[in-house]
Amino acid sequence: MPSILRFDRTANAIAALAAIGVPLVAAAQDSVSNSPGLPGDAVSAYAVSPASEQVNDFVVDLAPMTSSWGGRYSIGPVVKAGASAGGQYFDQLIGAQAVSARFSSGPMLRSSYPRWTVPGQGVNADRNDAPGSTLSAASRTGKRFGLAFMEFGYGPDAAFGTPDDQTAIIASIIELQPSRPSRLFVSRISALTGKPVSAADSTASLGLGAIDAAGNTLVLADDHALNSPQQITQRQYVRVRAAARTASLVNALSLVGAADAPSTDIVRSTATSMTTPAQIPSSIGIGGRPVALGLDFNADYLFEQAPNATSATKSYLPGSAGSSRGGLTFIPHAFAAVAAGASNAGTGLCLVRTDSNTRTRGIEVFGINTDGSLDGTLQVQLPIIAAQMLDPTDNWSPSNFVVSPSVHEFTGYAGQAPFRGGTAQVASVVLPGGSLLAAAVVTPTTGSLVPQSGDNYLVVATITPGGSTSWATAAHTGNSLGSGAGGGGISKVILGDNGADGFPGTADAGEGDGIVDTGAGAWIGRIARLSEVFPAQTGGPSISCPAFDLRGNLYFMATVAMKTSDGSFEYTSALLRGNRDTTVNGYRLELLARLGDVLPGLNSGLNYQIQSMSFADADSVSSGGMFSGNIVQDGLGPNPGTPANAAYGSPLALGALTFRAKIVYDVDADGLFADPTSGGSNSHDQAYNVAMVIVPRPDVGDFNFDGAKTVQDLFDFLAAYFSNGPGGDWNADGSTSVQDIFDFLAAYFAP
Repeated sequence: MPSILRFDRTANAIAALAAIGVPLVAAAQDSVSNSPGLPGDAVSAYAVSPASEQVNDFVVDLAPMTSSWGGRYSIGPVVKAGASAGGQYFDQLIGAQAVSARFSSGPMLRSSYPRWTVPGQGVNADRNDAPGSTLSAASRTGKRFGLAFMEFGYGPDAAFGTPDDQTAIIASIIELQPSRPSRLFVSRISALTGKPVSAADSTASLGLGAIDAAGNTLVLADDHALNSPQQITQRQYVRVRAAARTASLVNALSLVGAADAPSTDIVRSTATSMTTPAQIPSSIGIGGRPVALGLDFNADYLFEQAPNATSATKSYLPGSAGSSRGGLTFIPHAFAAVAAGASNAGTGLCLVRTDSNTRTRGIEVFGINTDGSLDGTLQVQLPIIAAQMLDPTDNWSPSNFVVSPSVHEFTGYAGQAPFRGGTAQVASVVLPGGSLLAAAVVTPTTGSLVPQSGDNYLVVATITPGGSTSWATAAHTGNSLGSGAGGGGISKVILGDNGADGFPGTADAGEGDGIVDTGAGAWIGRIARLSEVFPAQTGGPSISCPAFDLRGNLYFMATVAMKTSDGSFEYTSALLRGNRDTTVNGYRLELLARLGDVLPGLNSGLNYQIQSMSFADADSVSSGGMFSGNIVQDGLGPNPGTPANAAYGSPLALGALTFRAKIVYDVDADGLFADPTSGGSNSHDQAYNVAMVIVPRPDVGDFNFDGAKTVQDLFDFLAAYFSNGPGGDWNADGSTSVQDIFDFLAAYFAP
């Protein structure tokens, strides 16, 4: 196995702080209201008077996080959900989330962004004090990505499943500068709502599809469970150009269209049920426009061949046989095996039924042109022989589930996921050598079964440009002993630096030496079945759908059992990274974040606790869990090839990742993190649903993002400077000048 990155001095210092109880990471749109407890400071999706809350701009300061492998990241909650309708809760729930597949570069969207650093300040005109400062972005350039989520909640009747339920789509355009990627400049935009005012009955139910770096946000709308004379009567794909939203209008969708019509397109309207859409970003779509893509329940592939005009075809299926399941994944990378022309935009993938259309055992792969039309297609199917899907790192076999692998099925598409998101179930990436990786979750029972099984494994297919395929398991549930623990343990383990016994704080051999321990008992935790962690929940997946970065590392959520300092286990939910080990063509697991983490807020000045990061609902996959669209499959550095060639275990392979969480601020500083809306009595604390973002944290002065600060960084910066190439404007002030040289040298020689 390749050597794993050693911790640097900063990471060792952070580890020392952790040992004395100092939290390690912090928040971003990190604010509380200027009065304790309810109602909090979440902004309403319906507020336009006396102060509009349709568009809010602010600065986000992420803070350092160190993973179980010593990986250097920055993390924080970037955007809150909107205010709840009846005031019984602080805000809405967050459903599906998505980020743009790529970064774009250019001038920042706004000329200035407010920033605050003390409790009570924020963007809500009614419930916050004014921000203490404003940062100028005039003439500055940066990298940009889009982030969107669907929020939902009951209406004024305080009951779910009634006509006044509300859904809304919140879009954000987020910018950063590679010389300081932990500072985000955010524009939060209420893109689309399902009704014009909170008190009304809904006129549309909304699901999130996709967003690009320009803010083009693609939504699925339908009339499920509505009872309004103004409700839409067709299923619709709706695009909102979030950057063009009019702040004086609530952009409600109804029978007569969208209220902010100049910023909103009805791309497709049909009586046939559709899944949440994917999108070719405007940076590569034909004519510089975004192109909507999708699937419907008639087994059609849908594409926007002309603006707001869609076509349908079954030619993505072999011989037009079979049918799709779940949503469509689009990656902006052409795969030679299915790319036939000069107008390639990328590759599409989806789950498909095989075995005479009775089992979901296939992944369909097809080339997509810049107008959305199709190139070549191929299909891969789960092997029927367990030995062809072993986990190379621990020799686990799908046959451990007793039921023959010949009837195992892909899952993650049951329940509300096709209609509310996320998008989508299959993760994919094209590697530098031309091979395509495709990953999805498998269950040993029927893939569409509700409640879903708690036994799962995450499998990866490697497809060469010539079309040959090999398979490997990357993660799996098992029993309580842990893989590699001896005595028949078959749960996939999580690695870290806790020494030979894997328990923190025992000071045994290897603990805290900056090297990830890989001995038989050195694992720090394992994947657990959902019912182990939440005994009352007998159904639902234990492993979420995955996402890939450019190097082929996997990101997913799972229920886990983590070793603790007293020799017991903490049963919780976690965000994991599967690091791709090319020496064995397998994956080794790293812990990024987990339920129960207590974190300090840099902007609010208050600690908060992560109290929910769920990916399973009562009987199936949750639309708010992890999906392939939760990652920016790009790199922060100036060299676009760097992420794909990043060292084993390096955080620099990641562009940006989002996931939802519920956090509770300890407003009264009593250490209890008591949500007053869920048994917290008269607590002054405040609880919010937020979109968290994780980005890598490179060494300042590591210009080429290769993971080390060397003289090559000087050469690479000077080459970029004198050629006006990417990164030459080091301070991102909009011009390349000698000041960039001074500023870079100061960063390079800083300790």
